[in-house]
Amino acid sequence: MRRKDREVTSEAWIRKVLEEAEILHLALIDPAGKPYSVPVHYGLGDNCLYIHGAMQGRKVETMRAHPDVAFHVVAGYELVPSPVKAGYKWGVYRSVMGEGKVRVVTDLDEKRRAIDLLHAHYGDVRENYSVADAKLEKVVNVLAIEITSLTGKTKGYPNPDNPRTVVVREE
Repeated sequence: MRRKDREVTSEAWIRKVLEEAEILHLALIDPAGKPYSVPVHYGLGDNCLYIHGAMQGRKVETMRAHPDVAFHVVAGYELVPSPVKAGYKWGVYRSVMGEGKVRVVTDLDEKRRAIDLLHAHYGDVRENYSVADAKLEKVVNVLAIEITSLTGKTKGYPNPDNPRTVVVREE
């Protein structure tokens, strides 16, 4: 990372950003070798991110061909007047970038946990909600992104790695 003053390595901070962000931007290389990026909803597991979708389609075929992926999330983005240069604006944010390897989740118990994590991430938790096994097996495709690297970056928010950072928004 070029701007080391904005880098955040705190695992707790990174986890918090992953919990607060709403959209994960997934970067892939499709079977033809072309770049492909897609925004997805996600659930946060232990050292993995879960996504879901259809059993077939460009996203799934791309991940089968090239399971190595990159991703990022952004939380707290806002355009604000620059605190250091009058007449200019700053984009303040907290972000997490990472890499991982995709695997298809076939175990029904893990699929169910993954769907529960997705619902919980978006506050869509209903008592006694359940997806039928038949639907989990044949209709709902769940993919786990096993995280291999993570780094955080912030601008305008407190940085636990750099207390001298200019702060315009509190977490």
